[in-house]
Amino acid sequence: MLIKNGHYLIPDQSGFARGDIKVVGGTIQTIRSDISPEPGERVIEADGCIVTPGLADYHVHAFKHGHILSVDIEELAPRTGVTTFVDAGSVGGLHFQAFRKFVIDQTPLHLFAYLNISAIGQTTSGIRGLDVHDFDRPNLVNLPLAEEIIEKNRDVIIGIKMRAYTGLGNLEPLRETRKLADRFGLPIMVHTAPGPPEISDVLALLRDGDVITHPYHGGDDNLLGADGRIRPEYLDARDRGIKVDLGMDRFHCDLTVMKKAFDQGYYPDYISTDITLTNMNSVLFDLPTTVSKCVACGLSLEESLRRCTETVTDKIGKPHLDARIREGNTADLAVFKWEETGTDLVDFFGNRLTGQPRLSNVATILKGELLEHQQTDLTILNSVQTAVPWDNYT
Repeated sequence: MLIKNGHYLIPDQSGFARGDIKVVGGTIQTIRSDISPEPGERVIEADGCIVTPGLADYHVHAFKHGHILSVDIEELAPRTGVTTFVDAGSVGGLHFQAFRKFVIDQTPLHLFAYLNISAIGQTTSGIRGLDVHDFDRPNLVNLPLAEEIIEKNRDVIIGIKMRAYTGLGNLEPLRETRKLADRFGLPIMVHTAPGPPEISDVLALLRDGDVITHPYHGGDDNLLGADGRIRPEYLDARDRGIKVDLGMDRFHCDLTVMKKAFDQGYYPDYISTDITLTNMNSVLFDLPTTVSKCVACGLSLEESLRRCTETVTDKIGKPHLDARIREGNTADLAVFKWEETGTDLVDFFGNRLTGQPRLSNVATILKGELLEHQQTDLTILNSVQTAVPWDNYT
C-alpha cells in the first residue's frame, strides 16, 4: 500500500509534514517526499488530507452483548480512524473472562481494559428501572476475585476503574482500589461527577500516574470555582502527576466549562469519548467529532490529535504499540479531511459552538489493511435509559 501526498502528523513535534508513506507486510517501510507506486500496489490518494497514526480512544465501553450500553468497536473503527481502544471499566471480576474470550481475543483491533473494582462492573448500568449500581452492596468489592483476574490477564488489563458517582455513600471502594493498584503497580482511573463524594476527598487518595475522567462535567459542583477559575484541588492534583482523561459522553461534558478550562490551559492528557449506544448517534458521535470540539475550545488540531494517539499508547505501555508515524512501526494509520466549512458542535445541555471546522475520516488502516465499513448488529433496546435526568446524575 502507498499513501500519496498526505500531510502526516510529525512524531513528538508540533505540526504536519508532506510526504508519501509506503506500507509493506503490515509495517511502515518508508516515508519520503515522493515515492513512485509499484505495479499492483494499492494507492490511497491523500492530497489535501492529513494522515495520522490510528487514533487511540482511551475511554470506551466495548463489552458487546454483555453490557447493554456497549458498542461494537469493529463497526466503529472503519468510519472513525480508531484502531486502539481502552474499555474503561465496563467489566468487573465476574464477567472479565467472558469479555476476554468473546471480545478481546476475537477482535483484530487493539483492545485493552481497566478492570472495574466492582465484581459486577457497569453491567447493570442503563437498564430502566433496575437502579443497581457498582457499589450498592459493600461486598461487591471482592479483592481476591479481582486479584485472580488481574493475574490471569496482565497482558490486557492496564489499570483499575472505580466510579465515584454522585450519591456514593463513602469512599471505601476507592480505598480498596488503592490497595489493589499498589499491589500490582497499576494506575487507577476514577469517574468523577458532582458530589457527594467531594472531589477533594477523591483526589487525596490518588497518586502520580492515576487518572481522573469526566473533569469538564456541568452542574454547580464542577471544575470551576465561583470566580470561574480552575479550583486549586484540581491544579494541585495535576502538579502531583494525576492525569486527566476527557471521557466526553453526554452529560459528562459541558462545553462552556471545557472552554473556560481550556482558556486557562487545563487540557486533558487523553482525549477520549466514553462512547456507548446512548451517545454514538447523537451529541457525541465519535472520536473525530470529539477532537473537533477540543479544537473549537482552543486546543490546536495537532495537539488534539497527539492526545488521542501517542500519549495514549505511551500510557498503555505495550512495546508493540506505538501510535507514531515512523519507519518500522506497525501500519495503523488513518486519513482525514479537515473540513473548514462551518459546522455546529453541540453538547447534551444545548450549548453550541457555531461555524466550526470538523475532522472527517476518509480511510482507516489496521496493520496495513484498509478496513471496510460494516453494519453493526447492536441496537438500543427499549429497556435502556437513554436520557438520564440531571437530578438522577450518576
